[in-house]
This record gives sequence, C-alpha cells and structure tokens, in this order.
Amino acid sequence: MTENTSRIPLSRRTAMLRIGGAAVAAYTIPSMTVLSTAHASTASAASAASAASAASAASAASAASSASGPSSASSPSSASGPSGPDYSGIVDGSSCTSAGGSFDAGANTCTVSK
Repeated sequence: MTENTSRIPLSRRTAMLRIGGAAVAAYTIPSMTVLSTAHASTASAASAASAASAASAASAASAASSASGPSSASSPSSASGPSGPDYSGIVDGSSCTSAGGSFDAGANTCTVSK
C-alpha cells in the first residue's frame, strides 16, 4: 500500500465550517429523536378516567388543651435619646444678645426683632 502524502492543507475558514457543522449536528440530532418519540406516543389512545371515590366520614374532634400560665413580665426598655438633632449648642444667651436679640432660656430660643 502506498500512502497518500499529497494532502491539501485546510484553511481556517474551512476547518471552522466543519467544526460548526459537527456541532450543529450534535445539537439537533438528539432533539429530533426526542420529537419523533413524542409524536409517536401521541398516536396511542388515552385511558379512560376512573370513577371518583366516596367521601370519607369526618373524624372526631380532639379534646381542648389546658390553658398555659401567664408569662413573666419583661423589664422596661431603656429610654431612647432625643428624637431630633440637638441645637442647644448653636445659639446661647451671649451670642443671642450680641446679635441684638432676646434669649429665652426656658424654651432655648432667641428672638431677634427686625
């Protein structure tokens, strides 16, 4: 036997086309066989539905459980902090009077007249 050494080298495009064709065949052939078996199974006759069974009798009620005792009291929660920002350090009595206003220490407000 003589060996054929005159092989034609494949181009990259030809090699990719062959690999792509093999991949398409490997992907589509199994799905076609599944479709053909599913189509064959639809040709068979469906079995008839069975009759409904009779309803069962209700079970007896269970006895009531005993009441549990009261739960223990919880300890009071800790007091939360102020709900808003603390503006007490922004305006004090001396800065209010130097701005020409009157300072109310009880309400922590500064009133400046126009």
